[in-house]
Amino acid sequence: MATVATASSLIERYDAFLLDAYGVLVDGTGPLPHAAEFVRTLAERSKRRLLLSNDASRTPGQVITRLRGFDILLEDDEVLTSGMMLQPWVAQHGLEGAPAVVLGPEGSRRLATEASLRCVPPDDRSARVVVVCDEAGYDFLPTLEALLTTLIARQGAGEPTALVLPNPDVLYPKLAGAVGLTAGAAACVIERALLARFPDAAPRFDRLGKPHAPIFEAALARVPGPVLMIGDQLETDVAGARAAGIDVALAETGVGRRPPPQATLQPTWILESLEMR
Repeated sequence: MATVATASSLIERYDAFLLDAYGVLVDGTGPLPHAAEFVRTLAERSKRRLLLSNDASRTPGQVITRLRGFDILLEDDEVLTSGMMLQPWVAQHGLEGAPAVVLGPEGSRRLATEASLRCVPPDDRSARVVVVCDEAGYDFLPTLEALLTTLIARQGAGEPTALVLPNPDVLYPKLAGAVGLTAGAAACVIERALLARFPDAAPRFDRLGKPHAPIFEAALARVPGPVLMIGDQLETDVAGARAAGIDVALAETGVGRRPPPQATLQPTWILESLEMR
C-alpha cells in the first residue's frame, strides 16, 4: 500500500523528476494549482526535470510555449513527448518517405513530417502507415470510417499497413471533474473494427508512449540517478514507471484515484497536491 507524501518531502528524497503534463501540471483549460511553483522549486533545488508526456498533438516547441504561458518554465531539453518517439520508430522500420494517414491537429502532422513521413488523406489507398496522435484536428466519425475503408481494402489486397499510436491514453482530464476521450480511444475503435473484419489477421498498433517501454527508456537515458515519476493515471504513469523500475507518485490532481489496498498495481507514493508544504 502506497504512503501519502507531500511535495516537499519528495523533493528532498529524489534527485530527478519525470513529470506528467495532463492531470499533474495542466488540464484542458489551463494550469493546475501549485504546478508553476513546484516546477520552479525543482529548479531552485537543482533537481533534474523532464516533462514526460503522452501529448502527440504538439511539437516540443509548442509544448514549451504553452507551458510558459502558464508560468510553468521548462528548458528546450526538459521535454520528452510521445510524439517525439515517432521519428526513431519510423527509422527503425525503414519507413522514411512512406505515405501516412496522420490523425491529429497541425502539430501532429508536423511531427510526422519531421519523422520523414509524407502525410496523405484517410481515403488514400497508397497509405503504408497510420499514425493516431490525437482526437482533435479532424471530423472524428467520417475520418475513422474513411480510414477503416482504406485499411480493410489494403488488408484484403494483401497490402498490410503499419499502425502506430504515439499516445495510448484513452482518457484525459478535460477540466475539473470531467474527462475527454483521446487518441487511445480512436485506436481502440480501429483495432476492434479490423478484428471484426479479419479475426485471424487483424493488425494492431505499436504503442510508443506511457506505459510502454520506448518512452521510459528514452527518459532514463536523459535523466539518470534516483528518479521519481509523478503522474495521475494508474494504467499509464504508474504501470509504466513500475515496469521500468522507477519509483512513482500517483497525483490525485487528475483523473486517477488511489487504488484499494488489495490492488496488485500500487504507486510508491500518493501525492494529494503539488503545494509546497
